[in-house]
Amino acid sequence: MNNLSAQVQMFGGFRLTIGDISITNKIQQAKKPWTILEYLVYYHSREIPSDELVSIIWPEDNNVNPANALKTLIFRTRKLLEPFKLSTQQLITQNRGTYCWNPEVSLSLDTSEFEALYKQSCQPGLSESKQLELLLQALSLYKGDFLPKAAWEPWVIPISRHYHSIFVRAVMQAVELLLKNEQWDSIIRLCRHAVTVEALNEDFQYHLIYALFSSGRQHQALEQYRVMVDSFYNEFAITPSERMTNLYKLIQDREHGVNTDLSLIQKSMQENQHLLGAYFCEFTVFRDIYQLEQRAIARTGDSIFLGLLTLSQEDGSLPKASILARAMGHLGNAAAGSLRHGDVYTRYSVSQYMILLPSASYENGEMVMQRIIRNYKKAYLRKDIVVHYSLQAVAPIEN
Repeated sequence: MNNLSAQVQMFGGFRLTIGDISITNKIQQAKKPWTILEYLVYYHSREIPSDELVSIIWPEDNNVNPANALKTLIFRTRKLLEPFKLSTQQLITQNRGTYCWNPEVSLSLDTSEFEALYKQSCQPGLSESKQLELLLQALSLYKGDFLPKAAWEPWVIPISRHYHSIFVRAVMQAVELLLKNEQWDSIIRLCRHAVTVEALNEDFQYHLIYALFSSGRQHQALEQYRVMVDSFYNEFAITPSERMTNLYKLIQDREHGVNTDLSLIQKSMQENQHLLGAYFCEFTVFRDIYQLEQRAIARTGDSIFLGLLTLSQEDGSLPKASILARAMGHLGNAAAGSLRHGDVYTRYSVSQYMILLPSASYENGEMVMQRIIRNYKKAYLRKDIVVHYSLQAVAPIEN
């Protein structure tokens, strides 16, 4: 066993490599043998008492015969190592009621290298270029969170949080250094990777969108913003911050350049396709239209109503994110199909749509809101999800 070494990946999944042979838990196999192997490998520098392994595998199962069950499980764990064509008894050793990875087979863990590189990057006196080099080396090792298949195991949770917090700090420190020299392509690559790890992190999303915009890729920036908004709404039931919506408005404002050909300008402003139903827009655009309508009715005296549709469970609470996403999709479709071409609507929050109804009376406005709800109920039959609406006249802007 002397002079043998193994490489271990624990970020984004488990992989153990000796020579040119690898084993991985990506294939569908029993979970417990992999848990034993992962635990012994991660804590390879010490001998693990049998009781500790039993508490990891069967934390609350009093019906298990610990000694016999653990022996059987160790046998199955050793079977996982057979592709290496080495003595599995020697790879996982037993001594006086303890088990451990054979210290004669040295292990190189991506977790250890990742943390060591990050700590080096924090050493005082480093040049910014060296600090950035170390940060990017560390981040290249972070293929995903620690042992994602075991993410909810009690022993994995604190370790995963520890490495994830280092990852977030490292990303933000690297972005800060890259911003100083406006290295937009590097920021884009880094933040694209970061959002695959944590799509919910608005800082990652913000810097990705900002870098796309700053490098002249406005259309990609807008598309990334829309993808982010949909993800925040549908998967996490949250809305973007004011900082993010301000960035969206900035990108929209600068998307076009100087052009004196009105025909081309009109063509660039046309919708890309013939869409049926009402006009859907982001809330920042909706707010601008609302303010424009306020100005118009102050002059004309016309009436316009603001409608609000809200989804909830019968007790007023929000449904689960997956159910809410499906219900909001049906409600949005019902709104688009029930309104006129010239009507405008937007998604106001994770569970609400807002609508502008020009040239309508209160009674007509109520009829429109009720028609939307009827069409929604035809398409989505869950009776535990209810839709409430409210309607109010838009007040003209005061001079």
